[in-house]
Amino acid sequence: MPRYRPNPQDNPEKPGGEGWLVNDQQQLVCQFKPDARTSHAQWVSVRTYSWIPPRQPVPQTQRRMLRHNAVEAWKTMLKTGWQRCQPPMH
Repeated sequence: MPRYRPNPQDNPEKPGGEGWLVNDQQQLVCQFKPDARTSHAQWVSVRTYSWIPPRQPVPQTQRRMLRHNAVEAWKTMLKTGWQRCQPPMH
């Protein structure tokens, strides 16, 4: 089976926008997406999917995080082997 190889140059940073990470070893993709804003906080929806290409991703977990916690989770995931990628769904 061909391995998915994300190219970070294909995924420019979107300030305040949606982002995706992939972990080939765990066969997971994770979506970070801005969620409803309240008067007191900015929220991010974080969804994890199992994914074995070329199949469609299968939802696993969903949670809401404060934006600063989501940014920290994103950075930690990048340090532990996750890579930026395009959304796997069409």
